[in-house]
Amino acid sequence: MGVVIHGYISARDRKSRVGGRAPKVVAVERALAHVKYIQHRPGDDRDPGGRKFFDELDENLDGRALRKAIKELEDSKVVIHKLTLAPEIDPVDKRQYTREVMHRLAAEKGLDLKWMAVEHKNTAHHHIHVVVLGKDKNGRSVRIEREDYAKLREWGDRYLERWQPDELQRARDERKRKERERIESRKRERELQRQERIKERLELPWMHKKIIREQYEPYSKWSKEQEEKSKDRNLDKAPDGNGDKPYFNDTIQAAGKEWSKQNSLSELREVNTYLWDNIDERIPRDDYKKLVGWIKEKEALRNREPDKSKDVKDEPNREKEKDYFEYQGKKYSERSSYEKLTSLQKKLREDGAERLPIEDYLKLRGWIEKTDRARWAGVVERQLEISKQQHDREGAKKTSPHANRYVDPLQQQMMGNPVVGLFMQGASIANEFVKWIDLRDHRDPLAEAKDELEKAKKDKHQEYVQPERTHEQRARDEETIENIDKALDENKKTRKQRRKDKERDREKRDRGLDFTR
Repeated sequence: MGVVIHGYISARDRKSRVGGRAPKVVAVERALAHVKYIQHRPGDDRDPGGRKFFDELDENLDGRALRKAIKELEDSKVVIHKLTLAPEIDPVDKRQYTREVMHRLAAEKGLDLKWMAVEHKNTAHHHIHVVVLGKDKNGRSVRIEREDYAKLREWGDRYLERWQPDELQRARDERKRKERERIESRKRERELQRQERIKERLELPWMHKKIIREQYEPYSKWSKEQEEKSKDRNLDKAPDGNGDKPYFNDTIQAAGKEWSKQNSLSELREVNTYLWDNIDERIPRDDYKKLVGWIKEKEALRNREPDKSKDVKDEPNREKEKDYFEYQGKKYSERSSYEKLTSLQKKLREDGAERLPIEDYLKLRGWIEKTDRARWAGVVERQLEISKQQHDREGAKKTSPHANRYVDPLQQQMMGNPVVGLFMQGASIANEFVKWIDLRDHRDPLAEAKDELEKAKKDKHQEYVQPERTHEQRARDEETIENIDKALDENKKTRKQRRKDKERDREKRDRGLDFTR
C-alpha cells in the first residue's frame, strides 16, 4: 500500500499570520518557497538548473511557469495543495503513474485541475511531489478531503497491478514478512525483559494475570455463572406466543441500511460478507445472530428442508445443537486439547485464512476460555500448599534430634496446639513470600524517563506521517517533537553529569578520602 501525504498553504493558517504582514503575501511566498525546495533540493538526481516539472500533457517544464501561476492566482482560500505520492514500489514510468492518479482525482471531484509535479530520487524510496493550485482552470475552488487519500492510494495500486503485478506482490509479501518479524521481535524483547525482572527479583515468575483473575473470580464461581447464563439464553429462546415481531418489523441496522427477513438471500449474504470485510462496522452480537438466522432459514427453504428451529411445540424432537465443528477436515470440540484450540485460533487470525462461521467461532472462544480457566483453577492454593510442605520439611530437619539445636519444651508444647501451629505456619509462609521480594529500588529514573521520551517521540512521529493528518495537526506534531527533543537533550546532559559525579566520588574513595553524600 502506497503512502499519500497532503498539506496545503493558505492565507488563513497560522504560519501565514506572522510579522504583521499581509497573510495573502506570506502565503504566496511560502508557496513559492515550496516550489523552489522541491525543484532544487540537494541530491544526485538534481540537474544543474534544477529538476524539471511535468503536468498532464507536457514534459520538462520549468518552475517559472508554476511560480507565475501562483503569483497570478486570484483570491483563494487555499493557495496550493501539496501532495506527496509514494507508491509501494517504484513505478517504471512515474510520470504516467502520476497522470493517471491525478486524472482520476479530477474526475472524482468534477474539476479541471491545474497541477505540476516533480520526481524525487534522492531517497531510498522514490516519490513524486505534486503542486495543485487552489483554483482549477475554470476558477472553481479545489478541496482535497481526508476521504480522498484512500482513493489516491487505491488508484495508484490499480495502476501498479496492471503494469507491475509481480513486483507489487513481492513487495506486499515482503512488507507482511517484516511486520511479522517486528511482532516476533517485540515478543522476544518483552520476554527477555520479563526474565530479567525475574532474575533481579523484581517480579515473581508465577505472578501471572490469570492468577489474579482466578483470585477475583475463581473457576468454580465462573463456571456456575456460565451455566446460569446458558439456562437464561435457553429460556430467552423459548417462544412466548406474543413476543416475536412480525418479520417485516424485526429489523437490524448494518452497513448504513436497515435489513429484515424480507430481504433476499443474496442481499443478506452480501451484507454478511461486508461485515466480515469491514471490521470497524461491526454490529451487536444479537443483531448478527438474527442476520445469520435469517440466512440459515432462507437456505433451508431453498433446499426444501424443514426448518426444525420453528418447531417449538415439540421441544423433545428438536435437533440437538452439535457440540463440535469441523474445519479443513479436522474436528474440534470442547474435549479437544488447549494447544489444539489455541493453534486454530491463531491460524484463523492469519491473512487470507478461511473464515469460520460465527456460531463455531463463538464456540471456539468459549471452549478456549473454559479450558484456560480450568488449567489455572486453584493455582494459588496449590502454590501455598507446596510452600507449606517445603516449610514443614525444613522445620522437621531443624527440630530433628540430630540437629544441634535446643528446643524449648514450652515452645514445643505451644506448637503442639493445632490452632497456634496453623497460625504460625501461615505466618511462616507469608514471611517466605515477603523474602522473595526485593524491596530495593533498582530503577534508573533518568534512563526510564529517556525511554519514555523516545517512545513518545516515536509515537508522535508515527502520527505525523499519517496521510490523514491536517496541516494544523502536523504543525502541532512538529512543535511536540521539538519539545521532546529538548527534553531528551536535558536528560542526556543530566545523565552525563551524574556519571561524572559518580566517577569523581569513586576517585575520592580510591584515594582514601572520607566522602559522604
